[in-house]
Amino acid sequence: LDLNIPHLSYMFSTHILYNHNTNFYFNKQGVDIIAIKIGDPFEMWHAFCHEAGHMFLHCTNQKVMPRDFNLKQEAEAEKFALLLMMPEKLIMRHELYEAQHIANYFNVPINLAMQRIEMLIEQTQIVTYN
Repeated sequence: LDLNIPHLSYMFSTHILYNHNTNFYFNKQGVDIIAIKIGDPFEMWHAFCHEAGHMFLHCTNQKVMPRDFNLKQEAEAEKFALLLMMPEKLIMRHELYEAQHIANYFNVPINLAMQRIEMLIEQTQIVTYN
């Protein structure tokens, strides 16, 4: 499976800065850099996916943005992380229709697998207007 930091950072042309303090994304002179706090391998993977969300979705400096707008961006980055860690195409191809199957296949905690299932359900619901 090519869902790992080295492969995706290569595919995204992104530099990885491993450190002992924090996770963040920044762009320096046109170069995308994701900083990942060294620690638990899953936490590092999750942080990479989250920061990749900021890289692809946002072009603001969170240090100067209103708190509510930052919360919105954090929620978007978290959603992006779930989509990147557990792609729908693989879920469908391997018939991973239960949270435990998704958790086992993608090596993620069951609560994240449940969130991913909820996202799949939400995207299939039909919106009706009165």
